[in-house]
Amino acid sequence: MRLKIVEIANRGVPGEECLHLTVQAAVDLNFYAVFDTARIGGGLISRFSAHTYWFQPQAVMPGDTVTLYTGPGANSFAKLPDGATAYSFYWGLSGTIWNAPSSCAVLLEVNQWQTSPAGDSGAGTVLNSDEKQGGFA
Repeated sequence: MRLKIVEIANRGVPGEECLHLTVQAAVDLNFYAVFDTARIGGGLISRFSAHTYWFQPQAVMPGDTVTLYTGPGANSFAKLPDGATAYSFYWGLSGTIWNAPSSCAVLLEVNQWQTSPAGDSGAGTVLNSDEKQGGFA
């Protein structure tokens, strides 16, 4: 995977709870989603997620950092002294989600997806990482 979870910081602290990621290889964030879920024992995680965050299109490079705050805010970025970029994204949730000891984040690389048809328009759309269109805005 081209992104790596570093840590969940400030668990249960409104406005400060966040997930820190580091970029391992050049990639567009549009192909990543984060789920919140819980560890259920025996090394397993629940397959149920109360919240999902799918990143907006944003090209990132190795050494960049990505912070996903669970609360509201304005997405931003800042150049670091070493030339990397620190990106901050905001989920916009009204409360914290990683306050329980068993709560955890799951990072998924989503290289292909299909949407359901809109109304009676026919088949859905299939997109993959080779296509530079579609996704979420």
